[in-house]
Amino acid sequence: MLVQLEKAKHRVAGFRQVMKGLGDDSLKVVYLALDASPMLQAQIRQAANERQLPLETISSMEELGQMCRLDVPCAVAAIKKEENT
Repeated sequence: MLVQLEKAKHRVAGFRQVMKGLGDDSLKVVYLALDASPMLQAQIRQAANERQLPLETISSMEELGQMCRLDVPCAVAAIKKEENT
């Protein structure tokens, strides 16, 4: 699943973008860094669980940021569902 995140064309990173995607049901899988704040982790876990989305954990925000090709650490990221065009 981690390789999918690195190669995904349609992904989002950051708490607000992921929560927005969870709200509009546009995500396929969520990735959460284990060193993110406990409050953030609880909110993401609850929202993903309510929508029955797979939740993958990553050891650190630094690693998740690198996987998303960001220059900064990232607490949460997700792969968006493919759009049929």
